[in-house]
Amino acid sequence: MKKINLEMSQDQYEKLVETVFLGTWVVNSTQLELDESFEDVRNLVLSKYKEAGLENKITYQEPFDVHDLAVEYENELLDNYVEEYDEFSFWDKLVEKLAEKELIKEFGPLPESLTEEMMAKRVQYEEKIGKELEERGLTNLNLNA
Repeated sequence: MKKINLEMSQDQYEKLVETVFLGTWVVNSTQLELDESFEDVRNLVLSKYKEAGLENKITYQEPFDVHDLAVEYENELLDNYVEEYDEFSFWDKLVEKLAEKELIKEFGPLPESLTEEMMAKRVQYEEKIGKELEERGLTNLNLNA
């Protein structure tokens, strides 16, 4: 296997650590079993933490030969990125699913590829539902108004 070497600044390495942590978290957070190929890359990247002076952000668990983020650092990344992403994704997916429900009411079972008319209607429903959610919130949502 061909080896790849990267040269980067300490700041770039720290961004790489954050990127790899967040990517691995997305891949593994919903799985019963960890994707070991992602875990191997994460461990490899984190293993260079001493060279970057990140002893206060990354730890090494020798009995398991695993590198982890310090709890405070992990929580900071989750709070800064994942919470915001989850919030946005929830509302986006809710609007999408409610619009799809309205489309099915109007057109019946949907084909795999929507017609132009269906796509235009979907956009209208998504705009209406999004506006309704912004104005009334989820508790007072009324799609029949």
